[in-house]
Amino acid sequence: MTTSKSTQWTTFQTPACQVDFSDSKLQGRMNQLWNTNLSGFTRQGITGNPWTATNSSDQTWYFDPTTTDTSEGGYASITWSPVPGRIKYYFPNISNPDMWSLADTGYDTNGVTFGRISADPCDPSDTSKIPYGPYGPRGWQDEYCEWSITRNADNQIVRIDFTCENPEYWNTLWMVSPQRVVELYRETLDKPQIALEDLYLRDVSGAPVIDASTGRPAYDPLNKWNRGTASTASAGGAMHLTSTPNTLQTEIGLGSTATTPRTSGNSNAETLICCAQYGQIGRNSDPHIGQAVNQTVTPPNPVVPSARATIANPPGLYIQKPDFGMITAPRGIDPSTFWTVKRGRETLTDPQGRELPGNFILHAVFEVPAELGFTISDLEVEGVPVQWAAQIAQTFNMQIAAMALPQQPGPAAQACAGSPAVPFAQALQLFHTPVFEAMLATPIANPVGQPMNLASNSTMIAPQIEPGAQRRPMTLVVTGLLDPPQLPTISFGPGVHVFGGTMRPVTYAIPGNTYPSTSYALSLLVSVDSDAAPGLRDVTVTNPGQAPQAAVPALLNVVDPVAKDMV
Repeated sequence: MTTSKSTQWTTFQTPACQVDFSDSKLQGRMNQLWNTNLSGFTRQGITGNPWTATNSSDQTWYFDPTTTDTSEGGYASITWSPVPGRIKYYFPNISNPDMWSLADTGYDTNGVTFGRISADPCDPSDTSKIPYGPYGPRGWQDEYCEWSITRNADNQIVRIDFTCENPEYWNTLWMVSPQRVVELYRETLDKPQIALEDLYLRDVSGAPVIDASTGRPAYDPLNKWNRGTASTASAGGAMHLTSTPNTLQTEIGLGSTATTPRTSGNSNAETLICCAQYGQIGRNSDPHIGQAVNQTVTPPNPVVPSARATIANPPGLYIQKPDFGMITAPRGIDPSTFWTVKRGRETLTDPQGRELPGNFILHAVFEVPAELGFTISDLEVEGVPVQWAAQIAQTFNMQIAAMALPQQPGPAAQACAGSPAVPFAQALQLFHTPVFEAMLATPIANPVGQPMNLASNSTMIAPQIEPGAQRRPMTLVVTGLLDPPQLPTISFGPGVHVFGGTMRPVTYAIPGNTYPSTSYALSLLVSVDSDAAPGLRDVTVTNPGQAPQAAVPALLNVVDPVAKDMV
């Protein structure tokens, strides 16, 4: 059932209902693209994984809030600390200064990076070790909040930028207007020196890579102004999330997977996450979020009715206001005056007039005004002098707002997720080939020195193609192939034709994953009939000798040429 626009949002709203264009046409285009992307992510989450996993599909107790009557829905706040919980989880004897230093820089107070950790913490019998991840310039900040730190010549902290903005939003914004993206970078980071060209994705020769979705240079999500945790006048900053698990599509996937009741029960968050195989054990976020959602669908108290659940519209991960009582400033100055919300808002009301729980802050700056004559390094948090930004991060929480719709009876519990005896081919991502090749060829440095490339910071946004396009080079990344691998059959449905097909193994972290894995990249030529229907297309990938399985939702976006010209 769908309610009227006067009582609910019938499209996915931008995070915190953010409006980044004064031009109504451009904002309308942004809203349209955002709704398309989020609708696709939601279908992907509900579909789950029927190809290469067992007991992980048809997650229909997660619902789409734009197509469901939410008038009887209730909101709930799920919160956690932004300080990386896995540091203390794997290194329980670490001192607080070393933990704060690792959270800030990837190195402890002696300049030593993370040690090796269990390859499978859910399996106590597995004694193998791997380098601590996620990899990346601030990959270890994996609680859906990342920060960059500005220090003065005396190494005192003068500014901290905290962001929880998802990369999908900024990629969508770039598709609408690169010029607006660079303006927002300058305004938010207070760096007028940022140039549009600084944000371009470049190939191995240094030339900008043209994205066939727009006909313009593609966006580099790890450009020099959104990289690492040190911010200076010449590089660095935290504009949006970059740790590979920190994506909104992943959060929707976690939420949908967590709605499946498990035979393991849900009284223990770690047991549940190992059973359901979503997220990473040891985080402050994933185990807690998954348990909270699962207990909504299958309450521990049988008196409480079961419910369907979703991430409340507008979907996002949000910073909460700090507990300023934890912070002491010289001369008794109120530390709340050092906190500035750059993007997002403190409160949000839905179309029914109901206030959503918590704050909806997307980017905040903590900075002592220069005229006061002291810096953040002169503050104390709970009586301890501030030397690291992580100490300030400890004063606030992160949040997702969830929604539940009471419904009886509840779903039957399923066994733990596992691996099928015979997997089926599964599409993972689709790219315009020049974009994929440039990202794959761009190495990314990280403290633990593990091989990583920029493809790990791509997104699941469906690439666009217009009706009438002929033999457009595209790359489809797949898994679940036969052993030895054989070229599968690929179908995007009526009006879309696939030619050619060579494949090779590629290694990167599929967006949302903590660690890189090896998949297969299929090089294709894609044509679209001139009268093909516009909209998101699902893709079916079928191994030789196997029956076609369910299609993977929303991997290609056939866009009307008029709409594409607006981008």
